[in-house]
Amino acid sequence: MNRIDIELSTGFESGRINGSFSQVAGKINFSVRQPKLANGQVLLDARTLRLGYAKVNRDAHNPAWLDSSTFPKISYTLENLDNLKWRGEIMQANANGKLTIKGRSMPISVPIYLRYLRANRREYDGRNGDILYLTGQFPLSRGQFGINTGTALDSILDLLTVKIQLVAGSDTVRPFLPCRLFGGRP
Repeated sequence: MNRIDIELSTGFESGRINGSFSQVAGKINFSVRQPKLANGQVLLDARTLRLGYAKVNRDAHNPAWLDSSTFPKISYTLENLDNLKWRGEIMQANANGKLTIKGRSMPISVPIYLRYLRANRREYDGRNGDILYLTGQFPLSRGQFGINTGTALDSILDLLTVKIQLVAGSDTVRPFLPCRLFGGRP
């Protein structure tokens, strides 16, 4: 299941508020032979953000915060991967691209982990194909994107944590290649 979760730090007793976006979609172009050339886009429906408290949910969508009625989409456009490191079957990399929130685009590099599962899509959704499993976590300043800048800092701090868990499926099964993912040499 695709998930984008956020964790807000607060000045309250609990110390944080957790939330998630329920609608995440997109397309990632990824080649095992040339992973550095990966690209694509992930779209979040900003209107689906839920934080667990009715008042906080309403506040999150008002004009000072996400203004989700005016800006219903949040997007991340992946331009490439760099700093690739293999750890067994998992590739660690930086995903470089542009994050757009409330009409503001900023370059951002997200540390991610990728796992490519050849011919495993049938186990996930019953269709033939491969699976790309991507996870990551990074800090984000809400002020940089015009999200309630300079106010409420005593109750909701500026820095929040974004947690990513994405599953992408191909429509075909890639032929076997000699690569680290499958115990061979690249």
